[in-house]
Amino acid sequence: MQIGLGLAVLGTVSWVVFLVGQRLETMQRAREAEQAERLRCRRETRLPGGRPTHPIEVASAAAIEPRASSLPCPRCGGPAHVDEHVVEEHDDQRLRVTHMRCGTCGHRRPLYFVLRRSMEN
Repeated sequence: MQIGLGLAVLGTVSWVVFLVGQRLETMQRAREAEQAERLRCRRETRLPGGRPTHPIEVASAAAIEPRASSLPCPRCGGPAHVDEHVVEEHDDQRLRVTHMRCGTCGHRRPLYFVLRRSMEN
């Protein structure tokens, strides 16, 4: 009888250890996924147009949407589409911002543009 009870306790403890191990693995995978996402976001902001501090320079406002649409999604390489094109002020500089959405993976990101100043004589 005591042997059976001891085996039952051992089985229960083993099951609890297994479940705790599964939970720890799940938490570790979630942490790794978060770290990978942060790294991807940092990499995206380093691309031209990824931040207001280094916008893509274009000759006219008409060139912004075709230029933005020609850039692939930084996550999957799929075609990106312009959802919205707005003008925003950043550090006393007027920037054109396109809000992009990937047609393949659905990733959304802003792209910053600045109009090239024409040289006057």
